[in-house]
Amino acid sequence: MAVRVVKTGYALAFLCMIAGMVYFFAANWPEMGREVKVGISIGMMAAFYIASAALWGRRRFLGRWMLISGVLSFGIALALLGQIYNSHADSYWLFLVWLAPTALLALLTKERVLSVIAIGLLQLACWFYYFPSAYRIEWTEWSSFGVLSLFVIINGVLFIFVRTPLIACLVYLAMQGWLLVMDITGFSYGRDAWWPYVYAVLLAVLLYYFLVIAKQRLYVLLTSLFAGLFLFIQYIRLLADHYGTWLLLIGLVAAVAVLYGGVVLLRRTGLFSAKTKAGKWFLAAFQAIVTLAASALAIQSLLGLYFLWTESWSPYMLFFISIFGFVVPASLGRHWNAVVRYTLLAVGYGLGVAMAGEVSRLALFLYAIGLAIGVIRASDSGVRRLTTAALTVYFGIALSSAMDDGRTVLLTLALVNGGLYAYGRFRGTPFLTPLVLAFGALGIATSADVFAADGLYVALNIVMVLALAFFLFRGRQLERKTAWVYTALYLVLKYYEFAWNLLHKSISLLAAGVALLAWTLWLEKRNGFTWAKGVRWGRRVSLWTLIVVIAQFSFLGYTVWQKERLLRYGDVVKLELEPVDPRSMLQGDYIQLRYDISTIPSLDGSGRVQVGLRKGADGVHRLAGVYMVNGNKRPGYTPQPGDVIITGTFHGPQVVYGIESYFIPEKTGMTRQENVRFAYVRVSESGDALLEAIRAE
Repeated sequence: MAVRVVKTGYALAFLCMIAGMVYFFAANWPEMGREVKVGISIGMMAAFYIASAALWGRRRFLGRWMLISGVLSFGIALALLGQIYNSHADSYWLFLVWLAPTALLALLTKERVLSVIAIGLLQLACWFYYFPSAYRIEWTEWSSFGVLSLFVIINGVLFIFVRTPLIACLVYLAMQGWLLVMDITGFSYGRDAWWPYVYAVLLAVLLYYFLVIAKQRLYVLLTSLFAGLFLFIQYIRLLADHYGTWLLLIGLVAAVAVLYGGVVLLRRTGLFSAKTKAGKWFLAAFQAIVTLAASALAIQSLLGLYFLWTESWSPYMLFFISIFGFVVPASLGRHWNAVVRYTLLAVGYGLGVAMAGEVSRLALFLYAIGLAIGVIRASDSGVRRLTTAALTVYFGIALSSAMDDGRTVLLTLALVNGGLYAYGRFRGTPFLTPLVLAFGALGIATSADVFAADGLYVALNIVMVLALAFFLFRGRQLERKTAWVYTALYLVLKYYEFAWNLLHKSISLLAAGVALLAWTLWLEKRNGFTWAKGVRWGRRVSLWTLIVVIAQFSFLGYTVWQKERLLRYGDVVKLELEPVDPRSMLQGDYIQLRYDISTIPSLDGSGRVQVGLRKGADGVHRLAGVYMVNGNKRPGYTPQPGDVIITGTFHGPQVVYGIESYFIPEKTGMTRQENVRFAYVRVSESGDALLEAIRAE
């Protein structure tokens, strides 16, 4: 117990301090100069790496967390440079540059957490390349297909060559995710005429390979999940185009086919045996996937038929059909196939929820009481999970109709689920669903974005923190994992609240991190905990690790030198603009800028472009002509004395110059938007641009 508590304390302390540094810099404190900000971020990074090198051989757990913190602080420093010099918010370049040393250090040190971070950074780089936050790209059909295919191929190649099971699973998930994005975006690009057939064949091949040849049940589960999503998306698309009774009946047949196929698969293959703990987990997961796919199709089809025949059907009729036609038979059929039972329950609960707003409050309360009895008496874990979720939803709807205060509703739901969990634990048959739902309801109730930041808000946050701390330090294994997930979600929720500004949150988190660190050190000393020594790196690994770390510092130093040189020697250009006000993930608030030179109708295709700017009588620089496109001079424009050549990247008529974001202190965006009309930009001889200031004149 002492070892676990000490390790948890250290991990929480480092996470709090890293989060505090992110919040501190995201606040964009105007009183702090560029040199001080850069010095703090680089100094923090150096401290973590030095501490990691010193501790790795003697106290490996601390050494590895120091290394992880160093990698995270490099990303913070990159984001800070983007904020200081107004580079793209959440730019794919930020995550790509962050990815390179992270992946190398993961390979060198064999540290699994770094590998997970690297995979996450790869997906973020891909995401923000295709969906940039600071500007908009009008992808053509084939350029979109090519880019998304590249993302799929990159993750597919990693899946083939990676040997770590966790990393292989993550990149396979990413590959399937990008395939699904291709399917969804195909609606707007015209690929929906042929791509779904290709995707369906690919899913069938992968499912056959993992089921029959490789016999890897984890990938059978993942492939089945995405196959179910694909099937449901295609069904919704067909309904949008051909809504009618015949298609809805086909949907019901498809639901039955999915259910039957899942049952046959479970009976005829040995992949999902329940004889081992892992086998039970895989069996439950596969049952959940089949239930989700079949019930989604069935609910959508039955609701569609109801709305087509609504003149002869009443809400009460469908509500009672959902209970006595699906829920009651599934509850009584204890010897039925588990997948059939779960699917019938899911269909019944789903239909009932769809009609819950049309039936009386008394009927909902009585139904909720019956479901609570069902949870207590159920012996099947799947039935208990489904019924607990249904109880929460129905009881929440009933309470919402009786109470005006949403926070009271959430608190009541949290208490009910907490009571169910405590009852199960007292009887020796605990299951996590009520705990998960209780934490979820309580977490929403602690949000100042939804409810008032009053005394009750403070009290609820204290209760949430104490509950998380209890399960983190005193809970069982699954309870600790649940608490870890909600701890991360809780910190993210606090990030976006407005009760305090980012600077106050930063100071609070840093203080909490220091307090946790001091408490953990005291607890370690008190218990006389002896650390197991880690394996020292070989000379070659140490040398290459040092080279990677030096390269990180060199890149940061060169970037600062380059930006400062451009600020000092670049030509000043005044541009007219139109701002909006979003927020960056790591860099805080910024104003998104759009210029009159951001759209050039004569451009087509994609690549690099050099644009000539000419100063007008009012001092504003405007488009004089396109000088070069992908290294080739364009006819019709000859630079004149005083013209400034600026370089950008174009996709069709849209041009991105790298000056589309201007970072500002928190909550000052609206004021800046109302008072700014011009941007002052420094442009180097090579055409690189750096946004220096935005002003009203």
